[in-house]
Amino acid sequence: MKISLQRIAGTTAILLLMGVCIWVSFNYLVWFLPAQPSTRDIALADLDGDGDLDAFLANGRNEIPEPNTVLLNDGHGGFQDSGQKLGDFESWAVAAHDFDKDGDMDALVSNISWGEYFWNEGDGTFLRKQSIFFPNTDGYYVGLWRFKAADLNDDGRVDLFLNGCCGGGVPLSDGEWQTINAFNTVWLGDERGLPGYTGQKMGLGNSEAVELGDLDGDGDLDAFLANSFHLDEMGEAVHRAPNEVWLNDGQGMFVDSGQKLGDESSQSVALGDLDGDGDLDVLIGNRGPDEVWLNDGLGNFIDSGQTLGRSFTRFVYLADLDGDGDLDAFMGGNTMGRIWLNDGYGRFKATNQRLTYSRYHAVAVGDVDRNGTVDVIAARLDTATVWYNDGTGRMGDR
Repeated sequence: MKISLQRIAGTTAILLLMGVCIWVSFNYLVWFLPAQPSTRDIALADLDGDGDLDAFLANGRNEIPEPNTVLLNDGHGGFQDSGQKLGDFESWAVAAHDFDKDGDMDALVSNISWGEYFWNEGDGTFLRKQSIFFPNTDGYYVGLWRFKAADLNDDGRVDLFLNGCCGGGVPLSDGEWQTINAFNTVWLGDERGLPGYTGQKMGLGNSEAVELGDLDGDGDLDAFLANSFHLDEMGEAVHRAPNEVWLNDGQGMFVDSGQKLGDESSQSVALGDLDGDGDLDVLIGNRGPDEVWLNDGLGNFIDSGQTLGRSFTRFVYLADLDGDGDLDAFMGGNTMGRIWLNDGYGRFKATNQRLTYSRYHAVAVGDVDRNGTVDVIAARLDTATVWYNDGTGRMGDR
């Protein structure tokens, strides 16, 4: 069989062109898409003092600076960009509190290597900022991922529970490397609203999220850690790390309860009384099936056996969405959120609703139109989409 040189040359050219297209597409996916500006977290709070919920957005784009933004509510659930561009770093999480005790809501944003306070002028304008570094006591910074702000030692001041990020290797004097896992830390607020490190190190590794609540019924705030991975001795990531419960002694010092819960790679967590027995249960968002763990009242958790969905879950929120008095769930994935309704006993059933957004949006829930029902908001940079609740758990636009 004779094959012409022309045909061989044509085939080669086509293969080369295909290879170039694949290479360009791969680099586009690896570099360009992840570098798109994203909103990683939303804090809903009354920022301008007019009685409705505004939105402070923590923004970033794959190790590239992206300023944070503020969206102001018109009182009916419509959001407008305030025009503020706050910060010059890649941000991951935000919490709104009156950190300086002057009567308005300030914001604290995590930027992987440090945090930034943005002080509110009282009308939703943030004119001052203050950076605070969160090093550890080993002289090696393992990173700041997410955090929660609350009064952990009952002194009336806002404290911080920080999720350590990532971990890494530390060079030793003999040329070898030591692997250090990320750990969680507690910082107690002072009279200026600024935190100081307590010296605690908590957790098995990379905690993607923490939720604070009185888990053992003793009146203080304990911590439930949603863990995703830890590093082995060679520095390789070991996924599907178990979640942990750390109990507060009332002074902001935490003790490991010894519980190791689940074997998924967890991304998010929410606390609430799911089965109506008066204690705080846990809903965990995972890379795989989401889980419900029920509290025995003493801070010990038992797997309910439920698996809610099977996809990646970035956001988990609990609220009474259908007005029947129990806590339902909004579970937000990369590009779609779903609503699960509670039967009052901690058993959840999915609805057929699909709320879609892009991977560059963050999602939050709150009564943004002030009608007594909990709505869903997805925001990115300077715009927001709101799904308004009709009171029965049905979400729609206007």
